[in-house]
Amino acid sequence: MKFAKYILLVIISIIAIVTIQLFVSGYIQWYLNGKYEITSATIEQIMDKDGIVHVHEIINYKMRKPFRGVYRYVEQSRAVKIENVKLWIENVDGERVEFLRKNNREFEARVWVSNTPISPQEIENIELHVTYDAKYVLENGSDISQVFRQFWGAKWDAPVNNITAKFVFPEDLTVEKIYTHPKINYSRNGNTFTLNIKKLPPYTFAEARFIFPPKKLKYSYENSSLYLSEIEEIEKTYSTKVLLSRILPPVFIIISIVLLTLIFNFFGRERQIPYNGIYEREIPYNDSPDIVNAIVVNQLSKIDSDGISAVIMDLYKKKYVELDKEGKYIKILDKDGNDLSETEKFFYRLLRKYSYDNVFSFSQLKKTLSKDKKLAKDFLDEFNAYKSLVVDIAKSRKYLSVVGTYLSYLVGIFSIISSILIFFSFSKINFAYQSVFSTILFAIGAGVFILPKDVFGSWSKEGREYYLKWKNFEKFLTDYSLLSQYPPESIVLWEDYLVYATALSIADKVEKHLKKLIPKDIDVNETVYYYPYRRFGRQFYVVSTVAHSTVYGNSSGKGGFSGGAGGIGGGSGGGGGGAF
Repeated sequence: MKFAKYILLVIISIIAIVTIQLFVSGYIQWYLNGKYEITSATIEQIMDKDGIVHVHEIINYKMRKPFRGVYRYVEQSRAVKIENVKLWIENVDGERVEFLRKNNREFEARVWVSNTPISPQEIENIELHVTYDAKYVLENGSDISQVFRQFWGAKWDAPVNNITAKFVFPEDLTVEKIYTHPKINYSRNGNTFTLNIKKLPPYTFAEARFIFPPKKLKYSYENSSLYLSEIEEIEKTYSTKVLLSRILPPVFIIISIVLLTLIFNFFGRERQIPYNGIYEREIPYNDSPDIVNAIVVNQLSKIDSDGISAVIMDLYKKKYVELDKEGKYIKILDKDGNDLSETEKFFYRLLRKYSYDNVFSFSQLKKTLSKDKKLAKDFLDEFNAYKSLVVDIAKSRKYLSVVGTYLSYLVGIFSIISSILIFFSFSKINFAYQSVFSTILFAIGAGVFILPKDVFGSWSKEGREYYLKWKNFEKFLTDYSLLSQYPPESIVLWEDYLVYATALSIADKVEKHLKKLIPKDIDVNETVYYYPYRRFGRQFYVVSTVAHSTVYGNSSGKGGFSGGAGGIGGGSGGGGGGAF
């Protein structure tokens, strides 16, 4: 059962990080709100002998939600000037083009299909054509010339499938080198280059840089600050980043696994002890249930609501309190507390202090604490002091060494931070690759914090025996066939069993077994078997939450082209588009 819980928590962590990745990349917003998807795009850019690039884009939309039309915009970029802009839809008659912005540097246009929203069932596929001429695309530098074009812009809010970009240059231009961002497969036939991309996430650009010997054309731009050395430095840096994007994720995973393996071997292996018991039919130690809960269930980290419930049930069994059958209040009885453990005595005093007329009412206390900040702080301080006392006593026995646990936490932090860094650093280069590896890395890191402390920590000999005896007692209580062979001899023992079953977080299962075995003449509603009694621990934590809110509340706080080679993402063209 516990193993299933750990697996579930790891799965939840993986789902959470994948959801974050999809949200950051824009996939979730597109999936929930996107009006369209792009099934294919063909971008043809042909340069004539004067240096004018004739651009023809064919963008195929598949509509997902009601729409009125589609739009396209190209932003001002580098020294490029544009003219002869035309837009039309090939497969729909009667479209109307509306330019929202149009000059010799940029344009933004809507292509209306209908004045009122129409359903994708009426028109599902739209084939948008965009043509324009671009001047000054060829840049002449000091020792080279370049064409640096972003053929797919970073402002499309939908993923795109099957991009084909075709670049054609005059015969007197010799392409010496081509760089693509991201790295793209391409083919060359003379001075015709064809680039293919199967899929790009939303808000992701694609561009190509072509390098030529110095060449002046009628419509080339003189860029005196353009140097081959600068381009090579930029592209070398980018290539290094691409290489790191491939190498670092698996390397970080290997490092994390190796470190965790070493930590386990040095600090997590358990000592051999002479105890070989399979079941414990008697309560193995005379510890109070809150101590057992802190050591066995929570491995010296805390006491949980089951531990609190078990203490309240133990106080009821020892006649220190009476419990309301509806779980609304605890009636405090006046006793000296001589037969209570140190922690139970502290908790009993806490109940008495915050009771009114010897009644500890959860609903009344929540109302009081929500209005009285000082009282709420006092309650929080004393409740936290009780929990600290339980953990301190548990730790004082030195049952569990957590050196390996804390070292594993450092590895976990390294894994989680690394997964976040590699995703944000490299997701635009290769989204799917980074998503897979960063998810694995995050799962390793999250798993470290989810696992019990004794996986990478280790019990002392005394602690190991203590832990195993309680776990074997737990096995006995949850094995009905064995429990029926050795039933408790008195109602007192029956109640003891359920108190410790609650502390061990197995009360529901044990209660079902015990109810089948308890003598018929006993009224279970007058014993700790009564189910509402096991809800008091949760009620206590609800009161604590109210007090915390009262004390701390909800905190709140009070262009022009300048030259150069152009960095990654700085190619001319690009822009975006969509549907409306």
